[in-house]
Amino acid sequence: MRSLPAVRALRALADANARLTAAIVAVGVVSGLLAPAFAVATGFLVRAIRSHGSVALPLAVIFAVFGIGRLLDPAREQLGDAMWRQLDASVSRRLMGAMTRPPGLAHVESPEVRDAIAKVEGTVTGVFPGEAGWWLGPVVLLWVQGVVSLVIVAAYRWWLALALCVAYAFAYRVSRRHWHQQTLVLMGRTPRLRRSHYLRSLALEPEVAKETRVFGLAGWMVDRYREGWLREMRDIWRTRHEGWLVGLGAALLVGAIELAAVGSVARDGVHGALTLPVVVTLTQAIVGAGVLATYTDGNWFLSDLVRIVEGLEELEAGGATSDGLTPGGSRVAAGLPARSISFENVRFTYPGGAQPVFEGLDLELAAGRSLAIVGENGAGKTTLIKLLSRLYDPDVGAVRVDGIDLRELDPAGWHARVAAVFQDYTQFEVSAQDNVAFGALHRREDEQAVLEAARLAGAARAIERLPEGWATPLTRALTGGAQLSGGEWQRLALARALFAVRAGAGVLILDEPTASLDVRGEAQVYARFLDLTRGVTTIVVSHRFSTVRRADRIVVVEHGRVVEDGTHTQLMARGGRYAAMYTLQAEKFAGRVGDESAA
Repeated sequence: MRSLPAVRALRALADANARLTAAIVAVGVVSGLLAPAFAVATGFLVRAIRSHGSVALPLAVIFAVFGIGRLLDPAREQLGDAMWRQLDASVSRRLMGAMTRPPGLAHVESPEVRDAIAKVEGTVTGVFPGEAGWWLGPVVLLWVQGVVSLVIVAAYRWWLALALCVAYAFAYRVSRRHWHQQTLVLMGRTPRLRRSHYLRSLALEPEVAKETRVFGLAGWMVDRYREGWLREMRDIWRTRHEGWLVGLGAALLVGAIELAAVGSVARDGVHGALTLPVVVTLTQAIVGAGVLATYTDGNWFLSDLVRIVEGLEELEAGGATSDGLTPGGSRVAAGLPARSISFENVRFTYPGGAQPVFEGLDLELAAGRSLAIVGENGAGKTTLIKLLSRLYDPDVGAVRVDGIDLRELDPAGWHARVAAVFQDYTQFEVSAQDNVAFGALHRREDEQAVLEAARLAGAARAIERLPEGWATPLTRALTGGAQLSGGEWQRLALARALFAVRAGAGVLILDEPTASLDVRGEAQVYARFLDLTRGVTTIVVSHRFSTVRRADRIVVVEHGRVVEDGTHTQLMARGGRYAAMYTLQAEKFAGRVGDESAA
């Protein structure tokens, strides 16, 4: 059974910081009692003055109300700011857990999931979860003030309190419905707002600054962002304007009922049915209760926190699954592969895709040997690597390690057996040392092993020239940071993979591992890697045949199938697809070298 929205919001806040939530609620309750206390105290003050009695007690209460109010206002602000940060951090931790828990990629790459993340984070919509934490105190204050003020009114005229309560409930419902409609419109625009937000990020991020300036895109991006943002906002503004008249009508109705209530109290006071002190108290109580009629920004943010938590729970539920991977794998992967890795009649289509990448792929790799995979773009080379890494499972068929279906292995255990340099390797904006140590976190503190891996990959010299050496953050966006060249980054990625192999990984994947290196650097790195990783099952994907020819075995993949298989010498002798591609590239390279010599 689903709990009430207010309970769910409080639970989310308490999960972020229970003590802080309790403190904010306590301060809000005390603050909310101040206005009713002031109303009662002024009534007693008037009675004391009329009866020529002592005014010391009511004045002391009034002074206390003012003093406590002055103390609690800044306290509420400070607590709200702290809660904002705590709630944002709590949501971020849960979101990171939801996105990193799945062992596969389908969850991460889903457009629907990216939309859900944008809604939870608020980066596109501008509705940040932490703001609800700031508004908790003011909302508690208003509700306590309104309810206690109504109780004061009910103590003298129950029917008057009932009439006000009905009017306030109606106005609150109208206001809440209007806010809810705006929220639905805003959330429904998330995919398109994400596109506008992307254009905004292009104008702000340094990584794309060169091309946006060279191609004169800056003005175009600003205009498209503004047009796209305004187009989506117009529907929200229209919704806001459509509810304006209804809201005005509800406000006028509440105002009329409040005016009638004050008039009724004044009339009873004139006719002696109520004493002057009671009239003073009731009039202030009616004004104090009026806060119940308005659905404030704080109410909306707390209500939206419930929506954010629901979205977060859905992401967590998706992240708790195997994410497209067959559940139940628990076998230990340590020591695998010892004999072979095989693809058996593998068929695979990406989620949401129309065309299959593989239709009946069969391939066997001997453990401890090197295999090169070549083929045209789109042939399925990188997809093969994703299946081997068990980032996806085949739709049909199986990937087996020593005869064991990868689905039977614990995904995390198998991932620990794999070291990879992907074509789109990550340039982590952390220290140079961590960029290498991320290959095997359990050996992160082994500085000598990190340095050795970098030296063997040819990355050490570039790192040692940095301002802070291995402690230098590899980004100019941070103070004291530095940026590497494309080739230096690739050597660092290779060092990370080598560090993983030295830490126990048994399968090395190199997807275009030397694309950013010159020919000489490529030859040096690859020759060194084959020597250093001898005995490790190595899979290389490359368009450079000078790299490919060094592998123990080469396969040509075309239209999702292996069309040629053999050593470099064997494939060249056959004069087939591989030989044609190799000869074409060799001729181009020879021509380029000849041109450079002539120059």
